Amino acid sequence: MDKTLDENLNSPAETVVGPSVKIQGDLNSEGNIKIEGQVSGKVKTSQSVFVIPGAKINADILAGNAVVGGEIQGNLKITGHLILQSTAKIIGDINCQIFRVEDGAQFSGKCSMGQNGVQPPVINGKKGPGMKMEHEIEPEE
Repeated sequence: MDKTLDENLNSPAETVVGPSVKIQGDLNSEGNIKIEGQVSGKVKTSQSVFVIPGAKINADILAGNAVVGGEIQGNLKITGHLILQSTAKIIGDINCQIFRVEDGAQFSGKCSMGQNGVQPPVINGKKGPGMKMEHEIEPEE
């Protein structure tokens, strides 16, 4: 993991959706978002999204980085690193730069990686560099 991602993943969440919270609508932030509860709508941040095991999301996610341990039904557009933990369940398409899948994670959909995979999120008119290549993922043996 590169230093920038490590620093971002270890920084505190600016927005926390607790385990008993249910959000219906869009969730926009410029900081890290930690989701432990339920979200229906869209989730958008230029930083990182953490989907904790037990969280249920029925939303598209647009973020700089994401670590997913819960369930997502929706498309993920991640400009940097996407990590699916062993408890992750994803139904939807994934666009990201770097993709890591732990043993036990479940994913159903298409995956595009590299520079053409995804355009960065635009938050308050600020936009980062775009990605441009698309690759198929081969399962490891």
